[in-house]
Amino acid sequence: MMKPNPKSLILICFTLLTLNGVAQEFSQDSTISISGFILSDKEKEPIEDAIITIKRTRRGVISDSSGVFHLQILPKDTLVISSMGFEMIQWPVPAIADPNFPPFFKIYLKNQAVPLKEVNVYALGTYEDFKEEFVKKKLPPKKKKGEGFRLSEAQMFEIKLKEQARTPPNVVAGLIGLGSKIFKKKKKPQPVFSNEVNFVHQQMLQEKFNREIVTNLTGETGNTLEQVYAYICKNSNFTYQDCELDIQTKILELYKEYKLDPEKANSSLLQLKKKDKIPNHLRP
Repeated sequence: MMKPNPKSLILICFTLLTLNGVAQEFSQDSTISISGFILSDKEKEPIEDAIITIKRTRRGVISDSSGVFHLQILPKDTLVISSMGFEMIQWPVPAIADPNFPPFFKIYLKNQAVPLKEVNVYALGTYEDFKEEFVKKKLPPKKKKGEGFRLSEAQMFEIKLKEQARTPPNVVAGLIGLGSKIFKKKKKPQPVFSNEVNFVHQQMLQEKFNREIVTNLTGETGNTLEQVYAYICKNSNFTYQDCELDIQTKILELYKEYKLDPEKANSSLLQLKKKDKIPNHLRP
Protein backbone atom coordinates (compact mmCIF):
# COMPACT_ATOMS: atom_id res chain seq x y z
CA MET A 1 0.00 0.00 0.00
CA MET A 2 1.31 3.42 -1.01
CA LYS A 3 1.88 5.97 1.69
CA PRO A 4 0.32 9.40 1.05
CA ASN A 5 2.77 12.10 0.12
CA PRO A 6 2.79 14.86 2.76
CA LYS A 7 3.24 17.51 0.07
CA SER A 8 0.13 16.28 -1.74
CA LEU A 9 -1.92 16.42 1.47
CA ILE A 10 -0.81 19.99 2.14
CA LEU A 11 -1.68 21.04 -1.44
CA ILE A 12 -5.15 19.44 -1.22
CA CYS A 13 -5.92 21.14 2.12
CA PHE A 14 -4.76 24.54 0.82
CA THR A 15 -6.94 24.16 -2.29
CA LEU A 16 -10.02 23.31 -0.23
CA LEU A 17 -9.50 26.27 2.10
CA THR A 18 -9.04 28.64 -0.85
CA LEU A 19 -12.21 27.44 -2.57
CA ASN A 20 -14.19 27.81 0.67
CA GLY A 21 -12.97 31.40 1.14
CA VAL A 22 -13.78 32.30 -2.47
CA ALA A 23 -17.27 30.85 -2.09
CA GLN A 24 -17.89 32.84 1.09
CA GLU A 25 -16.58 36.05 -0.52
CA PHE A 26 -18.77 35.46 -3.57
CA SER A 27 -21.80 34.95 -1.39
CA GLN A 28 -21.06 38.21 0.49
CA ASP A 29 -20.56 40.27 -2.71
CA SER A 30 -23.57 38.92 -4.62
CA THR A 31 -26.47 41.39 -4.83
CA ILE A 32 -29.90 40.52 -3.53
CA SER A 33 -33.17 42.00 -4.75
CA ILE A 34 -35.47 42.74 -1.83
CA SER A 35 -38.91 44.30 -1.53
CA GLY A 36 -40.63 45.91 1.40
CA PHE A 37 -43.65 47.71 2.74
CA ILE A 38 -43.30 51.04 4.63
CA LEU A 39 -46.11 51.50 7.20
CA SER A 40 -46.98 53.97 9.94
CA ASP A 41 -46.51 52.63 13.47
CA LYS A 42 -49.94 53.68 14.82
CA GLU A 43 -52.37 53.66 11.91
CA LYS A 44 -50.65 50.79 10.04
CA GLU A 45 -51.24 52.73 6.83
CA PRO A 46 -48.80 52.79 3.89
CA ILE A 47 -46.42 55.76 3.71
CA GLU A 48 -46.08 57.26 0.27
CA ASP A 49 -42.80 58.82 -0.99
CA ALA A 50 -40.71 57.44 1.88
CA ILE A 51 -36.97 57.63 1.13
CA ILE A 52 -35.08 54.32 1.43
CA THR A 53 -31.29 54.59 1.01
CA ILE A 54 -28.39 52.16 1.47
CA LYS A 55 -26.13 53.51 4.21
CA ARG A 56 -23.03 52.09 2.53
CA THR A 57 -23.56 53.71 -0.88
CA ARG A 58 -26.07 56.50 -0.06
CA ARG A 59 -28.16 55.37 -3.00
CA GLY A 60 -31.77 54.38 -2.77
CA VAL A 61 -35.35 54.57 -3.98
CA ILE A 62 -38.70 56.12 -3.03
CA SER A 63 -41.76 54.12 -2.02
CA ASP A 64 -44.78 54.24 -4.31
CA SER A 65 -48.36 55.24 -3.46
CA SER A 66 -48.87 51.87 -1.73
CA GLY A 67 -45.72 52.23 0.39
CA VAL A 68 -43.93 49.45 -1.56
CA PHE A 69 -40.26 49.65 -2.57
CA HIS A 70 -37.79 47.41 -4.46
CA LEU A 71 -34.03 47.64 -3.95
CA GLN A 72 -30.79 45.85 -4.91
CA ILE A 73 -28.58 45.34 -1.83
CA LEU A 74 -25.74 43.22 -0.47
CA PRO A 75 -26.04 40.91 2.54
CA LYS A 76 -25.58 42.67 5.89
CA ASP A 77 -26.40 46.09 4.38
CA THR A 78 -28.18 48.73 6.49
CA LEU A 79 -31.07 50.79 5.13
CA VAL A 80 -31.78 54.39 6.20
CA ILE A 81 -35.51 55.15 5.97
CA SER A 82 -37.09 58.60 6.40
CA SER A 83 -40.30 60.41 5.56
CA MET A 84 -41.93 63.75 6.36
CA GLY A 85 -43.73 63.55 9.70
CA PHE A 86 -41.94 60.36 10.84
CA GLU A 87 -38.74 59.56 12.73
CA MET A 88 -35.77 58.47 10.62
CA ILE A 89 -34.52 54.95 11.38
CA GLN A 90 -31.57 52.73 10.45
CA TRP A 91 -32.79 49.24 9.58
CA PRO A 92 -30.18 46.42 9.29
CA VAL A 93 -31.28 43.90 6.66
CA PRO A 94 -31.89 40.52 8.35
CA ALA A 95 -30.10 37.39 7.18
CA ILE A 96 -31.82 35.91 4.14
CA ALA A 97 -31.82 32.12 3.96
CA ASP A 98 -32.66 31.85 0.26
CA PRO A 99 -31.51 34.89 -1.80
CA ASN A 100 -33.53 33.62 -4.76
CA PHE A 101 -36.77 33.95 -2.78
CA PRO A 102 -36.29 36.81 -0.26
CA PRO A 103 -39.19 37.59 2.08
CA PHE A 104 -41.41 40.68 1.72
CA PHE A 105 -40.36 42.93 4.61
CA LYS A 106 -42.65 45.21 6.61
CA ILE A 107 -40.96 48.26 8.12
CA TYR A 108 -42.77 50.57 10.56
CA LEU A 109 -42.00 54.26 11.16
CA LYS A 110 -42.99 56.18 14.29
CA ASN A 111 -44.98 59.42 13.93
CA GLN A 112 -43.12 62.62 14.74
CA ALA A 113 -44.96 65.91 15.37
CA VAL A 114 -43.03 69.17 14.94
CA PRO A 115 -44.72 72.13 16.74
CA LEU A 116 -44.84 75.33 14.68
CA LYS A 117 -45.11 78.91 15.87
CA GLU A 118 -48.56 80.47 15.84
CA VAL A 119 -49.24 82.57 12.75
CA ASN A 120 -52.05 85.11 12.29
CA VAL A 121 -53.46 85.28 8.77
CA TYR A 122 -55.38 88.40 7.72
CA ALA A 123 -57.34 89.02 4.54
CA LEU A 124 -55.83 91.61 2.21
CA GLY A 125 -59.14 92.57 0.61
CA THR A 126 -59.51 93.53 -3.03
CA TYR A 127 -57.05 95.53 -5.10
CA GLU A 128 -59.42 98.52 -5.06
CA ASP A 129 -59.47 98.48 -1.23
CA PHE A 130 -55.69 98.39 -1.15
CA LYS A 131 -55.43 101.22 -3.68
CA GLU A 132 -57.87 103.45 -1.77
CA GLU A 133 -56.16 102.79 1.57
CA PHE A 134 -52.73 103.41 0.04
CA VAL A 135 -53.76 106.75 -1.49
CA LYS A 136 -55.46 108.01 1.70
CA LYS A 137 -52.62 106.91 3.99
CA LYS A 138 -50.94 109.86 5.70
CA LEU A 139 -47.23 110.23 5.21
CA PRO A 140 -45.11 110.42 8.37
CA PRO A 141 -43.92 113.94 9.21
CA LYS A 142 -40.54 114.78 7.79
CA LYS A 143 -37.90 115.34 10.44
CA LYS A 144 -35.83 118.44 9.89
CA LYS A 145 -32.25 117.59 10.75
CA GLY A 146 -31.33 121.22 11.35
CA GLU A 147 -33.93 121.86 14.07
CA GLY A 148 -31.51 120.86 16.82
CA PHE A 149 -28.86 123.30 15.56
CA ARG A 150 -31.10 126.39 15.15
CA LEU A 151 -29.56 129.50 16.74
CA SER A 152 -31.44 132.10 18.73
CA GLU A 153 -31.79 135.74 17.62
CA ALA A 154 -29.16 136.85 20.16
CA GLN A 155 -26.66 134.32 18.83
CA MET A 156 -27.36 135.36 15.24
CA PHE A 157 -26.89 139.04 16.15
CA GLU A 158 -23.56 138.26 17.85
CA ILE A 159 -22.32 136.38 14.79
CA LYS A 160 -23.36 139.27 12.55
CA LEU A 161 -21.33 141.74 14.65
CA LYS A 162 -18.25 139.53 14.43
CA GLU A 163 -18.61 139.29 10.65
CA GLN A 164 -18.92 143.06 10.34
CA ALA A 165 -15.77 143.51 12.44
CA ARG A 166 -13.83 141.25 10.11
CA THR A 167 -15.26 142.73 6.88
CA PRO A 168 -12.45 143.44 4.34
CA PRO A 169 -12.06 146.88 2.65
CA ASN A 170 -14.48 147.90 -0.07
CA VAL A 171 -12.01 147.07 -2.86
CA VAL A 172 -11.57 143.53 -1.65
CA ALA A 173 -15.31 143.18 -1.11
CA GLY A 174 -15.93 144.40 -4.64
CA LEU A 175 -13.47 141.88 -6.06
CA ILE A 176 -15.12 139.13 -4.07
CA GLY A 177 -18.55 140.16 -5.33
CA LEU A 178 -17.28 140.34 -8.91
CA GLY A 179 -15.74 136.88 -8.62
CA SER A 180 -18.95 135.45 -7.25
CA LYS A 181 -20.88 136.87 -10.23
CA ILE A 182 -18.36 135.54 -12.75
CA PHE A 183 -18.22 132.05 -11.32
CA LYS A 184 -21.91 131.88 -10.50
CA LYS A 185 -23.55 128.80 -11.92
CA LYS A 186 -25.71 129.57 -14.89
CA LYS A 187 -29.23 128.23 -14.88
CA LYS A 188 -29.90 125.48 -17.33
CA PRO A 189 -32.13 126.67 -20.18
CA GLN A 190 -35.60 125.22 -20.06
CA PRO A 191 -36.58 123.13 -23.10
CA VAL A 192 -38.96 124.76 -25.55
CA PHE A 193 -41.55 122.45 -27.10
CA SER A 194 -43.64 122.93 -30.19
CA ASN A 195 -47.39 123.45 -30.02
CA GLU A 196 -48.00 119.84 -31.05
CA VAL A 197 -45.78 118.50 -28.26
CA ASN A 198 -47.37 120.85 -25.72
CA PHE A 199 -50.80 119.60 -26.78
CA VAL A 200 -49.71 115.99 -26.19
CA HIS A 201 -48.32 116.95 -22.78
CA GLN A 202 -51.61 118.65 -21.93
CA GLN A 203 -53.55 115.53 -22.92
CA MET A 204 -51.28 113.37 -20.74
CA LEU A 205 -51.85 115.68 -17.78
CA GLN A 206 -55.64 115.70 -18.27
CA GLU A 207 -55.67 111.89 -18.05
CA LYS A 208 -54.00 112.12 -14.61
CA PHE A 209 -55.80 115.23 -13.31
CA ASN A 210 -59.42 116.07 -14.14
CA ARG A 211 -62.76 116.70 -12.45
CA GLU A 212 -63.73 113.02 -12.49
CA ILE A 213 -60.63 112.07 -10.49
CA VAL A 214 -61.27 114.91 -8.02
CA THR A 215 -64.87 113.71 -7.60
CA ASN A 216 -63.77 110.13 -6.95
CA LEU A 217 -61.26 111.24 -4.32
CA THR A 218 -63.30 113.93 -2.54
CA GLY A 219 -66.90 112.94 -3.24
CA GLU A 220 -67.80 116.57 -4.16
CA THR A 221 -70.13 117.45 -7.04
CA GLY A 222 -71.75 120.49 -8.62
CA ASN A 223 -70.67 123.99 -7.61
CA THR A 224 -68.58 122.74 -4.69
CA LEU A 225 -66.63 120.52 -7.07
CA GLU A 226 -65.85 123.51 -9.30
CA GLN A 227 -64.62 125.52 -6.30
CA VAL A 228 -62.48 122.64 -5.05
CA TYR A 229 -61.12 122.04 -8.54
CA ALA A 230 -60.26 125.71 -8.96
CA TYR A 231 -58.57 125.81 -5.54
CA ILE A 232 -56.45 122.77 -6.43
CA CYS A 233 -55.45 124.30 -9.77
CA LYS A 234 -54.47 127.56 -8.04
CA ASN A 235 -52.27 125.89 -5.44
CA SER A 236 -50.66 123.20 -7.57
CA ASN A 237 -48.30 123.04 -10.49
CA PHE A 238 -48.90 119.60 -11.98
CA THR A 239 -47.03 118.56 -15.11
CA TYR A 240 -47.30 115.60 -17.45
CA GLN A 241 -44.19 114.13 -15.80
CA ASP A 242 -45.85 113.78 -12.37
CA CYS A 243 -47.04 110.28 -11.45
CA GLU A 244 -50.68 109.57 -10.57
CA LEU A 245 -49.87 108.74 -6.94
CA ASP A 246 -48.17 112.12 -6.32
CA ILE A 247 -51.02 113.99 -8.01
CA GLN A 248 -53.75 112.19 -6.05
CA THR A 249 -51.87 112.67 -2.77
CA LYS A 250 -51.59 116.42 -3.46
CA ILE A 251 -55.30 116.57 -4.34
CA LEU A 252 -56.25 115.10 -0.97
CA GLU A 253 -53.91 117.48 0.89
CA LEU A 254 -55.33 120.56 -0.85
CA TYR A 255 -58.88 119.30 -0.33
CA LYS A 256 -58.25 119.10 3.42
CA GLU A 257 -56.92 122.69 3.35
CA TYR A 258 -60.00 123.81 1.45
CA LYS A 259 -62.36 122.16 3.95
CA LEU A 260 -60.70 123.96 6.86
CA ASP A 261 -61.73 127.41 5.54
CA PRO A 262 -63.83 127.31 2.33
CA GLU A 263 -64.73 131.05 2.49
CA LYS A 264 -61.10 132.12 2.55
CA ALA A 265 -60.31 129.78 -0.32
CA ASN A 266 -63.19 131.14 -2.43
CA SER A 267 -62.20 134.76 -1.74
CA SER A 268 -58.66 134.09 -2.92
CA LEU A 269 -60.10 132.60 -6.12
CA LEU A 270 -62.19 135.75 -6.73
CA GLN A 271 -59.09 137.94 -6.38
CA LEU A 272 -57.29 135.66 -8.79
CA LYS A 273 -60.04 136.03 -11.43
CA LYS A 274 -60.02 139.85 -11.08
CA LYS A 275 -56.30 139.91 -11.86
CA ASP A 276 -56.98 137.69 -14.89
CA LYS A 277 -54.40 135.14 -13.78
CA ILE A 278 -56.35 131.96 -14.29
CA PRO A 279 -54.12 128.84 -14.47
CA ASN A 280 -53.82 127.18 -17.83
CA HIS A 281 -55.66 124.01 -16.80
CA LEU A 282 -58.74 126.14 -15.90
CA ARG A 283 -58.99 127.93 -19.22
CA PRO A 284 -61.76 126.77 -21.56
